Amino acid sequence: MTGPSRAGRAPASASAFSELYDATAGDLLAFLLRRTHRPEDAADCLAETFMIAWEKHDSLPTQLDHARPWLFGVARNVLKRERKRFSRASTATAELARQLHGTQREMPEDDPVGAALQQLAPIDREIIEMLAWDQLAPREVAAILELTPNVVRIRAHRARRKLREELKSQSHVRHTNS
Repeated sequence: MTGPSRAGRAPASASAFSELYDATAGDLLAFLLRRTHRPEDAADCLAETFMIAWEKHDSLPTQLDHARPWLFGVARNVLKRERKRFSRASTATAELARQLHGTQREMPEDDPVGAALQQLAPIDREIIEMLAWDQLAPREVAAILELTPNVVRIRAHRARRKLREELKSQSHVRHTNS
């Protein structure tokens, strides 16, 4: 025998790392599956665990019976980081939803401007909303809608004229019904 047997030892080479993976991956995956909501999350955590193990292969315990609990500890830490990341993402998502809800422009049903806007063609309504509500310049609206700035100006001019006519018509109807 030329040297100590690699069986039961932590990796010093790619083949030894592969042996460690084969000896522990199933148990680690089961450990992770019991602690995650989705199998995909467990698989991601397993991959990250072995990536960390590969990066730190020089500090892995040399005996398999010591390397195994070390890997479980790494997996546990990966899970904790993943849970924190998920919690932060959930908090950020909830905060963004709250902010978006607060910025929604809900038109009252009896709003004459909202009703007049609904009479415009969808592209014209979008142009007017971008110009008026979002304070975008015609060249910016043109870039977003893939139009020329001149087309945006012309459509906006026509849409404003139609809005004025619609608002006058609504005002006339309201005054005659009063």
